[in-house]
Amino acid sequence: MMKKRRWRGSGLFLMVLPLMVLFVFTSKPKAEILDKIHPDLTASVTLDINSKYVWRGITWVDDMVLQPDFSLSFKGASFGAWSNVVFTDNMDEGGVGTSPASSEVDYYFDYSGEYETLNYSLGWIYYQFPHTDVKHTQEVYCTLGLGVLLNPSVTLYADVDDNSGGLYWNFALSHDFELEGITLTPSFGLGVCNSTFSSYYTEIEKDSSHLMDMNIGLNMSVPLGGAFEKLGGVMNLHANYSCFPDGSARDQMKDQDLNSGDVFYAGLGFSFDF
Repeated sequence: MMKKRRWRGSGLFLMVLPLMVLFVFTSKPKAEILDKIHPDLTASVTLDINSKYVWRGITWVDDMVLQPDFSLSFKGASFGAWSNVVFTDNMDEGGVGTSPASSEVDYYFDYSGEYETLNYSLGWIYYQFPHTDVKHTQEVYCTLGLGVLLNPSVTLYADVDDNSGGLYWNFALSHDFELEGITLTPSFGLGVCNSTFSSYYTEIEKDSSHLMDMNIGLNMSVPLGGAFEKLGGVMNLHANYSCFPDGSARDQMKDQDLNSGDVFYAGLGFSFDF
């Protein structure tokens, strides 16, 4: 059972690793590195700075975080690693006692494809919490979406490890608006989970599946020029609103001194493709 996370130790190397990878890849043209292995092999690096760490409606870190990501892709298959790096020492805000430090590292595999207007993804995520007492766990997931107006999609996540039997569904809508080189993407997401999932992460007691969270977001993507243009560099600015629509769930979380209110958070990110 997981109620609040208490972090110890430092994972600073996880913060600088993507920067090192970026330096290596920008020092030579892509054709001299990945294309020598296979022309369909690509890599991407993402560096996000967010005002909070909110996951499926739960505020795990109520302070600024850095979230780097690195992945390799080959013909629809991708393998990568993502990390959450905290800068606060206050454990009540999700800190680790010593900062900066990594509070979470996720390894993932994804295979995506499409058939006419149907798109799909199958994947696996391994959640690791270094230098903590929090148990590691794993999920498998499946996404089905349609390439039509509002890009509707549904994703089912199933825990197969420490929270075996926990299920979480995400229903999402989004649409891109192109405005003179800038892409604006409003989005809407609704999360539904079973009682195994909610009792594990929040200790909410429910007899059946229920609404978990709702998220409304707006992302603005701006292509980067100069030397970053050759790297497919993009700057992303986003703002999000997250809440728990289920009134009884909100009350139970409030009684347990967990996040139960509306949450606004924003972030700035940079992504590069090779």
